[in-house]
Amino acid sequence: IYELYRINFSDIINLIMKDENDDQLSAKRADIPPYYLIIDEINRGNIAKIFGELITLIEKDKREKINCYLPYSKKPFTLPHNLYIIGTMNTADRSIAILDTALRRRFAFIEIEPDLSVFDNPSVVLSSKVNDCVDLAKLLEALNKKITEKIDRDHRIGHAYFMNIPNLNELYYVWYYKIIPLLMDYFYNDVETLQSIIGKQFFNKDGSINFLDIKKMSGGMTEFEQEITKIYLSGH
Repeated sequence: IYELYRINFSDIINLIMKDENDDQLSAKRADIPPYYLIIDEINRGNIAKIFGELITLIEKDKREKINCYLPYSKKPFTLPHNLYIIGTMNTADRSIAILDTALRRRFAFIEIEPDLSVFDNPSVVLSSKVNDCVDLAKLLEALNKKITEKIDRDHRIGHAYFMNIPNLNELYYVWYYKIIPLLMDYFYNDVETLQSIIGKQFFNKDGSINFLDIKKMSGGMTEFEQEITKIYLSGH
């Protein structure tokens, strides 16, 4: 215990009164609903130009205390405490590596990983299997395991690609026009690696895409279904 020379009794009274006022203000704020501003692909833009002086105002201890002047109206502007800013970004995007440090320390970062449990929820996914044959959860799990081994975990495929697939035709479309082009971008001109992930039957000898037949064969499965199930069955 030691004497504080730079503070007097009146200062202590002011601090106590300030705490009481803050408590009353907090009680009032509890009745105010939250509002959310979502900025998709936030790392794609020029952060300095997007936020400007707001980069300072979004800090928790500066809300409703510090303002800036709007460039056109010249009116003072401050951010309310109940506005939450959510920015989304893709970890596979290389521009995330040069994300502004000032932005990093003003946001909490939460990683959203591919979620296989969504395929067990009928209110979210139309069906976990296509034609009672292709298990979408196992397919996604096998693909991401191989992608992680070949490149890294940040390039895993999200579950959203397989969430709304009601039939074989839709799976065929997603597979050939979304999944394979994405993998070809990941492993540019590396057909050997692509074949090790999804199988040799999906590519011709020259490395171009081979479109398999979706007409049923004598065994009851199509050529496409047979090859796509091999992707995850081969690992068991």
